[in-house]
Amino acid sequence: MIGLESKARFALFVVASGFAASAVGCSAEDGAATEELASESVAQPIVGGQPASAYTEAALINMPSSICSGAIIAPRVVLTAGHCVGGSQFTVVAPYAGKSAKGTKAWTDYVPKPSYVNPNTNDVAVIVLDTPITLAWYPPLANVAVAAGTKAVNVGRIQNGQASYSGLFYGKDVTLKSGPAYGFPFSYVSEEIIQSGDSGGPVYVGSGASRKIVAVNSGAGGGTQVLARVDLAYAKIQQLIADNGGAGASSSSSGGGASSGGGASSGGASSGSSGAACASTESEPNDDSNAANPLGAKTCGALSTGADVDWFTWDVAGAGVAYDVSLTATGDADVLMWKFADGAWHRITNTTATQVAATSNGPGAYVVAVRSPGGAPQSYTLSLTK
Repeated sequence: MIGLESKARFALFVVASGFAASAVGCSAEDGAATEELASESVAQPIVGGQPASAYTEAALINMPSSICSGAIIAPRVVLTAGHCVGGSQFTVVAPYAGKSAKGTKAWTDYVPKPSYVNPNTNDVAVIVLDTPITLAWYPPLANVAVAAGTKAVNVGRIQNGQASYSGLFYGKDVTLKSGPAYGFPFSYVSEEIIQSGDSGGPVYVGSGASRKIVAVNSGAGGGTQVLARVDLAYAKIQQLIADNGGAGASSSSSGGGASSGGGASSGGASSGSSGAACASTESEPNDDSNAANPLGAKTCGALSTGADVDWFTWDVAGAGVAYDVSLTATGDADVLMWKFADGAWHRITNTTATQVAATSNGPGAYVVAVRSPGGAPQSYTLSLTK
């Protein structure tokens, strides 16, 4: 556990957690189920705390008496937080690549403080592996700051307070703010979603093959989290990569500022496996519920790799409207749906993983999320009948 200390002292602890839901409902004998709101009420509909299986570089960092998270950025170089590397024995596991290696050397400029993030040094580190972990692709690092207001995704090994020794998770998008105004000149800050054990996990901007690491999870508490900027250590990290076997394929040696966008544009995606003509086509960016596309009778779309989630919206004027939202995809994509009622968003129980069929119990607006649990790129058609 690590906290934060600044001009105003926060008792902050130290990835990604959030509401993770999949429910299968029962349909009525006539095939139209009564609309069933799940019991939870949330401020906004989110897809969070999902397995980060598309992030093959994401790493579990195990030490004799503690755990952290990280990312493999070159065959022998692993990015993590400075407060994670006080020892000299590291076991690095890339669960979604099925590989692991040990390390006995590390670098950081971070100066630790007991229980609190030191705001006066950069909480970024790298571990040098004794043997390489070879991946098909290594994520690039940002070498310039991203603008305040940029959306980012945290990855780490904690889900709802439970540490994992076999996987990592990604959370909902957070909005980055400039750290100096909060007393952290080497960091970004955002709303708190990381937990103890997520320290060192990568913070991404962009998705799929366009994603870049802009920071690592550093500390959190009191609703705020601090994310240590990698661009401030970019030159040193590139030197360490070069000194320890080089960058490998498509690695962080490419540098460059991080993009501020979300998922890749569908660019006129195919209509999924159905082959039927689509009335409309998904329009990026629609990577969060606030940017949802209108959902028509049949909409074509595509998911990029990684954490891409496509959002759509539609509404009903009153009770008694039978509807069917169905997905046909070329891969493993599924759907989740929420309704805005009584001042909050509520999950609607699925009929199957790719269908929500029910009858409305009152007026309201809906949002639908299309995602790939395995992070597989694919095209799809999303149909609405009412």
